[in-house]
Amino acid sequence: MPIYEYRCKTCGHRFSRLSRVVVSADEETPPLCPSCSSAETMRVVSSFSWGGPSGPDPQEVAYQRQQEERLASITPREKIEEWRKARKD
Repeated sequence: MPIYEYRCKTCGHRFSRLSRVVVSADEETPPLCPSCSSAETMRVVSSFSWGGPSGPDPQEVAYQRQQEERLASITPREKIEEWRKARKD
């Protein structure tokens, strides 16, 4: 079900309506303005809205932290060779 936005030509009020069917702007009967009850309303282009989180994804942050900790726990090859030499001596 589409949501259409309208603007009143009389008072300038913007409002939206949920429609049960898709209707072209030419075929529809415009709704009355809820502010001033005028029949002089027209459909306008809706603005786009994004409703996602504003910060980083918590799961992605946890995964990156886990990968960094895993890499930090790996001992470099040079250090292992140094320990082996020390044991042989």
